[in-house]
Amino acid sequence: QRRPMPSHEDTALLNGHLDPKISANFGKKTISTFSSYALLINNITGPGLVAMCVAYQHGGWLPATIVLLLSAIGAVMSAGFLIETMTRFSGNEYFESRVEFMEMARALFPRTLYFVVFGLFLFNITTSNVSAILESAQTLDQTFLMAFGSVCAFEFHPSIGIICTSTSSAITDSVFGDSIVYLSPGFCCLAAISVPIGYWNLEENMAIQACSFAALVILLLQFVVQFTHNGLHPEYLPVSTLNAGAGASLGSILFNFAFVVTVPSWVNEKRPDVKIHGSLLNSVAVGTLMFALMGAVGAMAYQFPAGADLLTKLTTPTQWFTTRVLAQMFPPLVLVPGIPILSIIVRYNLLENRVCGANLANFVAVVLPWLIALLTMSGNMLNIILNWAGLLTVAPLNFFIPCVMFLLSADKNMEMTLIKESSPTPSGDGKTLGTYNTYSQGDAEGAKKRRKRWRLMPCLSTRSSIRVAWGVLIVSTAVNIAAVVLAVRGLLIRREAADHAPTAF
Repeated sequence: QRRPMPSHEDTALLNGHLDPKISANFGKKTISTFSSYALLINNITGPGLVAMCVAYQHGGWLPATIVLLLSAIGAVMSAGFLIETMTRFSGNEYFESRVEFMEMARALFPRTLYFVVFGLFLFNITTSNVSAILESAQTLDQTFLMAFGSVCAFEFHPSIGIICTSTSSAITDSVFGDSIVYLSPGFCCLAAISVPIGYWNLEENMAIQACSFAALVILLLQFVVQFTHNGLHPEYLPVSTLNAGAGASLGSILFNFAFVVTVPSWVNEKRPDVKIHGSLLNSVAVGTLMFALMGAVGAMAYQFPAGADLLTKLTTPTQWFTTRVLAQMFPPLVLVPGIPILSIIVRYNLLENRVCGANLANFVAVVLPWLIALLTMSGNMLNIILNWAGLLTVAPLNFFIPCVMFLLSADKNMEMTLIKESSPTPSGDGKTLGTYNTYSQGDAEGAKKRRKRWRLMPCLSTRSSIRVAWGVLIVSTAVNIAAVVLAVRGLLIRREAADHAPTAF
């Protein structure tokens, strides 16, 4: 007989396999359907949104749209396979307990590979947070400059003291230029708002996510109206032009779908009445439509040189005053609310895997990205981080690994049982995992007695789902390899052009 679904008020089974002291650091199952849409769409439309125009213009609308659609489909499939893997843990068939991304990796991968994946996980999410911090702080500094006529900061390197500027830099995103390390008022204001929120639980952030989503819709509508007012130039948007910046720009599209690793945390704290299929499919569809609209229409409204982004164009004096103000508000209203979310997810995974205590987990998840951003505030580091992080880490972590975890759990046809532990226990290979949670795996006969679980494609057999997972794995690999090849080709072209450039004496 099928076990009844727990109500959203029943949280007794949540984190039931964890030590009570650790369970206290997680949220409850209270995220509603609307909050789910807001959270997922906000996670998709991150800092890479402002780079979509560059991707469409430098790569051409046809390659950019193909990469966008393939990335969207691959992200939905990978997220679905990841969720289906979560249900293979006994006691979590209906998501009653808590199974985070790295918890699945630890149960399915060899010890060494598990640590490699964990390192990739931390690097990818930290990079996402750093890029959002840079974009937001640099734009807020621009806002202060526009409002007060000048802006000052405290310089750490190469000199120590107060520096002020009354003009924007023509070649870098930072108003203070490059080659210096400084603490700006924009950085301080954002840190004062974002860092405390990073200590909250995921469910406690939902009101902020709802407001951020509403702001996103209003801002995008204003930007599209501004594009139309400026006049659209189809010649700015070629069908295909694989120039020197095409590979890295197309890689930024992949970066937009780095939300897959955050999906388990959402599933762990959503209400049982929230439909996973509808929330996931509709959120990705809305996010993809936003990307395509911003990329294609924005590319026809402006010409983007290498290193530029949309916000730079929208804040020029030739734009409407309303547009300039809203463009300045884009980072604090849209990007900043996503920073605590990623910090919370890192903390959840560190704590559930018992890598460290709560204090160190909060430092790594919440404080460390701000320290890294402080050292990279000058210059165009945002574009470098977006492009190369997208090319080198997003596809493995958000497309390859979820599919591999699904394939491993499906091929073994075994149940993984959650075990509550408070002392070190040996793993299956005879090694001790210290204070990590461990798993026992049931045999195939026990697996046949499993109750009906959530499935990504319930109309397909397990064998057919495995074939689809292999297809997603292969296509994602091909797309990522093509983007890397184009990026390397672009670097070689630019280096060759620099070598042949005339030298001034």
